[in-house]
Order: sequence, then structure tokens, then C-alpha cells
Amino acid sequence: MFIGATAYIVSAPLLASIFNKKIDMHKVVNNGQFFDADALTVLSDVAEIMIPKTDTPGATDANVASVLDGLMVTWAGSKTKQQYTSIIQQIKVIAKATYQGAYHQLSLQQRQQLITELDKTAFVNQETDLSASYRHLKEMIFHVYYTSEHANPDFVLIPGGYRGDLSKTELDAIKKRGYL
Repeated sequence: MFIGATAYIVSAPLLASIFNKKIDMHKVVNNGQFFDADALTVLSDVAEIMIPKTDTPGATDANVASVLDGLMVTWAGSKTKQQYTSIIQQIKVIAKATYQGAYHQLSLQQRQQLITELDKTAFVNQETDLSASYRHLKEMIFHVYYTSEHANPDFVLIPGGYRGDLSKTELDAIKKRGYL
């Protein structure tokens, strides 16, 4: 797995889950490497709501939640770990306050509506911790998905950033560091 220009190998075991047909949700049954089973259930469901399976694979098919769980151990710093743990908890709190029920008991329609409203709020009011945590999580969900073999079998990430116009001095400095 690549994040930016740095390579990370993520051990991402498949998540064992039980499918609840009544509410159209996969309930994760085992704790992950970082998240507990309940948090992984919410994370997996939110990712699938963002990127549902259609005629193309969804987030669940691409193992987004298990990769994110592995990244918490191999890549994430304390701020990212706190953000992701916090947003998962906040989603559960919002579900309880909005629908008077636990997240994992809500219908698919209620969960989709909750995430749609959270998405709107997070991008309209970008000053809150909730907004920042949600937007960061969403960015990572899409990054993990679009760099997965399921979603994009032909994807090849080229490490490093693009530096359009370089001066001769900047080019010489890059060569001196051994990057070219």
C-alpha cells in the first residue's frame, strides 16, 4: 500500500462478518488489529455507504475497513488514530440522538441519510473537529478504495511529487540529494 510517496505493507486480514438481511448490514464479529469489532462494523458500513457495490466492486469488496485497520498499526500517528476513533464514536452518538437507536440497529435508509447529512455538514462547516475528522476519514476511504486491486486493477502509483517548473538551482539540489 502506498500513502504519498512512502511504501507501507499492510497486513489486512479479511473481516469475518455476519450479514443481517433485515437492515442490510455486515456485522463484524472479531476485533481487528486496532479497532474493535463494533468500530469495524461502523467503519465498514460507512465505507460501503460511501462506495456501494453496483456493477463495480464496493468498499467491502476492496476490504477498505480491514486496510484502514491495518494502517492504524503501521502508518497512522496518534492524531489520526484519535480522529478515526473519535469520528466512529461520534457517528454512533449522532445515530442515537437522531434515530433513538444504536447505529447497528438502524435501517440502511436511516444509515445512508445519517452519512449524507454528516457529509453535507462536514463540507459546509469545515471548522469543527467533527468535520475535520470526517473529511480525513472519507479521504482515506476513497484513497484505499481507488488504490485497491479490486477497484482499479491497472493502478500504478509512482512515488514522489510532481514538481512542474524547476530552476537550474533546484534541479542541481535534487541531483545532489541523489533523487535523479
